[in-house]
Amino acid sequence: MVGVMGLPETVSAQSQWTGTWSMSYKPWPHIPAIDMTLRIAEPTAGMLYPAKLELTHAHLFKGEYELLFVKKNDGQLGIGRNKYPLIEEPFGLGPWMMYLNGVLEHQQAGADGEKLVLKRLWLDNFGIFMWGLYDNEFYTNTKVFLRDFLYRTDVVLQRTDSKPWVHPHTQRIVNTDTIYYGVYDPIKSERDILSLAIQDEERYDRDTVTIVHNGRMLADRLPLEQAMSLDSIVLDSGENYLAFFADNYGDLPPNTADFLIGTGGDSGQLYGFDFSDRSNAYSTVMVARFQYEPAPPVMPEPSEPSVPLPSRDPDEPTDTAGYAEPTSPRETPVYTKGRRNQRIGQLKVGTEQVILELSDEQVEDGDVISLEVNGAVIADGMEVTRQGKRFGVTLKRGRNRIVFRAENLGRIPPNTAVLLVYTDGEQRKFHLSTDFERNNVLDIVFHP
Repeated sequence: MVGVMGLPETVSAQSQWTGTWSMSYKPWPHIPAIDMTLRIAEPTAGMLYPAKLELTHAHLFKGEYELLFVKKNDGQLGIGRNKYPLIEEPFGLGPWMMYLNGVLEHQQAGADGEKLVLKRLWLDNFGIFMWGLYDNEFYTNTKVFLRDFLYRTDVVLQRTDSKPWVHPHTQRIVNTDTIYYGVYDPIKSERDILSLAIQDEERYDRDTVTIVHNGRMLADRLPLEQAMSLDSIVLDSGENYLAFFADNYGDLPPNTADFLIGTGGDSGQLYGFDFSDRSNAYSTVMVARFQYEPAPPVMPEPSEPSVPLPSRDPDEPTDTAGYAEPTSPRETPVYTKGRRNQRIGQLKVGTEQVILELSDEQVEDGDVISLEVNGAVIADGMEVTRQGKRFGVTLKRGRNRIVFRAENLGRIPPNTAVLLVYTDGEQRKFHLSTDFERNNVLDIVFHP
């Protein structure tokens, strides 16, 4: 029988990654080889694999780097953007290590054994290609050789042993102290459901993303224009690792997805995990960490047993001072299903006046929405059209809540629209998706 990615069933999905992998690259007989060795530790939560990368070029260069791999699926590990240099002699490679961004794909190579094959996310037309090449002309030839290896050479690592890498730094890599390897600081949540919204920080250019929660795939190569189909994440008790993968860099590199996660309710906090942030630029993966502990059950207070009223003889006179006959049947309470608020983002602005523009970016299908600002109705039952409509809004100091409510589902559910916010001389774009169970909410924080 065959297990994951063609591995024998005796090999677990976890042990297929751990151990030591290596390769040697020597295109010409007269040039010393470049040797690469990768040591992978046991994972945390079956997802996060600390690792050490060693790169040597004879006596001309030596580098050792700590980095993090994140399991994307049964056959691929996402490569963390930041490779922290422990040793770099006699010069540093700086941003060139980003040429190794992408995924490592596990392959069973028959008689040749197991392989890890690098699948790069290319940094086409990006300005780091020549950075640092001529800082010291003495090392120029060595740098060219190393740079070309990192940038374009096929990286295929063969397994040399299965013993996991063990080092005290492995927990530091996973738990991120002063060095960011791709895992954010832990966030405590009092609720077991997180709200999720995904925005494209630039424009829809065919960026796609994959989302994995504690080893379970929530979304696989999801285009950002369809991202509103995800609106919540149910947490496990204890530690929760949410891994966000950039599958590609779209038509306009890099991938600019921004994941907005709320910890629930109006009092909850909103957290952003943004591929556009400088620390994640041209990254392959970033990991959010949420901690949820269910509250202990509250035992009900013991109640006094109810004593039934004695039955009354209809011929017996009524003591009207101590008893009143009900005048109407007991009313049955009616419960109306409410709509939850799904936060789509938060803006911080320095001007009191902003302009909101609502339009239909795709097919006009008769969507009708209402718009409230801080509880005041600004538009009631407005049809969303391609031409769009603008509203000027005066903000109060602090947080201003903009609520978008669907009045119908149009001909093509759900109710969708595009919101442009003009403020501080800039334009921000948000995509709305509402129905009879959820509103969209945008918070604008005004601090002059």
